[in-house]
Amino acid sequence: MNRAHIIKKQLDKAGRCVYLKDGEWTSTPIRATISHLWRKKTSSFEPKYTELGMSRADYYLYIGPYNHDITSLSQDAVLTADGEQYEFKCADAVLFGEEVIYYTGILKRLTGADISED
Repeated sequence: MNRAHIIKKQLDKAGRCVYLKDGEWTSTPIRATISHLWRKKTSSFEPKYTELGMSRADYYLYIGPYNHDITSLSQDAVLTADGEQYEFKCADAVLFGEEVIYYTGILKRLTGADISED
């Protein structure tokens, strides 16, 4: 069994059900992990300034299976999990040699006016 299949089996066990939406297209359910980055020093990717001062958005680390290429999604793509919507701030493939073994990305949780209605 190759490395990508081993990681996918672990994501099937530990991950939660998410959906990718890009325009009119919606993926089948995917098992992936989403971890909050509030403990990381690098989690302040883009501070937001409001009338009341600076606030920071919620960022998350996405780890998903090799067979769902998040690098090919448009910038309007949205990930939906447990009633929450997220946008990808960056997406990368993790390679072992020439083989993609999983995908990783940074997600920003969408709130208020940013949320798309379906």
